[in-house]
Amino acid sequence: MSFQTLARLAAWAVCAIPILGQPRDAAEPLKILLEQAEANNQELAAMRTRSDEARGNLRQAGVKPPLTLEAGSASGRPLRTVGEEEYSAGVGKTFETGGKRARRIDAAEVRVSQTAAEYQERFRQLSFEIKSRYADALTETLRIQVLDQILASNQRSLELTKARVEKGDAAQLEQTLLEVEIGRLMAQKAAVAGRRESALVDVRRLAGLASGTDVPLGSAFYSGPIASAMDILNTAALEQRPDLRLARLVEQLGDAELRFVEAGGRPDVSVTARYFKRNSQFDDQFGVNAQGSRVLLRDRDDILAIGVSIPILTKSRNLGNIEAAQARILGARQRARYLVNSIPLEVESAWRRWSAARSTAGSLEAAVLPQAQRNLDVIQQAYQLGQLRMLDVLNEQRRLLDLRLSTLDAQAEAARAFAELERAVGGTIR
Repeated sequence: MSFQTLARLAAWAVCAIPILGQPRDAAEPLKILLEQAEANNQELAAMRTRSDEARGNLRQAGVKPPLTLEAGSASGRPLRTVGEEEYSAGVGKTFETGGKRARRIDAAEVRVSQTAAEYQERFRQLSFEIKSRYADALTETLRIQVLDQILASNQRSLELTKARVEKGDAAQLEQTLLEVEIGRLMAQKAAVAGRRESALVDVRRLAGLASGTDVPLGSAFYSGPIASAMDILNTAALEQRPDLRLARLVEQLGDAELRFVEAGGRPDVSVTARYFKRNSQFDDQFGVNAQGSRVLLRDRDDILAIGVSIPILTKSRNLGNIEAAQARILGARQRARYLVNSIPLEVESAWRRWSAARSTAGSLEAAVLPQAQRNLDVIQQAYQLGQLRMLDVLNEQRRLLDLRLSTLDAQAEAARAFAELERAVGGTIR
């Protein structure tokens, strides 16, 4: 096998990396990772328990004030007042006024929706983090594949050059140059492998996977054409962004809490009913019983008492709570206005970043790389004719390798920009 043939194999190996715009199946491993994250991530699990807590509070908010039972007794014996005794039993009921129970339920219902929006917002951010680190891991994996291919080709070239040097057909310098190039590529591969492992560790952490668990990686990026126009994406983002929905829910919660606080300024009414039984004895006062015996006079009374209790409240009692609720409403309203104005800009920024990365990758793939390949072919032919040196071949081969890695970087940038665009929209883009 001639050196020219080996050089062509090396050039083919440099070019053998996947390109942008692969089928949607390329995103399947990423979809699996997101499903695993939703099932295993402990932060999301903790937020789900908050939703359970909010639903429990909603159930409790509808509970009415309970009945109160009272019982008591009094005796004069400890103070040596013999004959004085009293027994009582009663029942009480508090009636909430001003619609407090309904206002309390309204606030609890908004909190249930709020915890759901908080969960969706955290999952939106988590999905972006996973997609970004997934793109990093896939980028470094594809880099290793390219470097392995060019290393294999250079190893074959080195074997052929060693044979030529032994026969006197090539200078020792050519062998040395190839050995240095192989060492450089191996060092580059080691650095890439370290970055790949770091990205995989982050993916495992974000997805809630155990250390050492295999991370499913695809063979290509996905950032294919988007059917929706940017104005449609803007509309979708304003409709489905969980952080905007959360800001509006915080405003609704503030309204509900304000109504509840205002209702709290109205006094509740407590109604009680009590039965008293009193026994009294008159000292030195005697009467005659049925048997004709003289006995001390006694008195027994049965009394039923009904009462109504209404606390006296002033207007300043809830003034601080009202001011705090109004401030929360204003803050949430301003937050919602900010998001309404900034979300379209986020979508536009991500869209332009994605478009630029796709254009860069497309230009490199369609125009720059073919010309670089032709340049390498010409230099290889000139080397075979003795017009150029091995160093010229290696330099051009390195230039082609750098262009391929730059194309890979552009594809990875497009994938990250696509993830950013999905985060800005607040959902998966079809």
